[in-house]
Order: sequence, then C-alpha cells, then structure tokens
Amino acid sequence: MAKIFKHRTDVAYFDYKDFKTLQRYVNVYGQIESRKKTGLTESQQRHLARAIKQARHLALLPFIATN
Repeated sequence: MAKIFKHRTDVAYFDYKDFKTLQRYVNVYGQIESRKKTGLTESQQRHLARAIKQARHLALLPFIATN
C-alpha cells in the first residue's frame, strides 16, 4: 500500500481544537487511519488518536460518517 502522506507531518503537537488538521487523518467512514498510511511514528500516532478522540467527545469531529 502507498502512503497517503508523502511527506512527514510538520505538526509538532496534535491539538484537539485543530479539527481541520485532524480531519486529514480520518477516512470517509470516520475511522482513524493506520500508521502505514499516515507515516507517523508510534508516539505521534498515539498523540493523534488521543486528540481525535477528544475532538469527537467535544463534538468537533463526528464519531461515524453519515451517508
């Protein structure tokens, strides 16, 4: 599989309030993309997942995609 993001992310810290950036890492079904597709390190992926889950809890991002 090819990586979605050719360049490493230049984001030093994933902020749950920055939902525009977080939307790049969520697929059309509302699932968090895997490390293989994002090209992030393990710790970056954990920080990303935590930020996405916080944004979902605060209704900044949807839990599931609506058709």
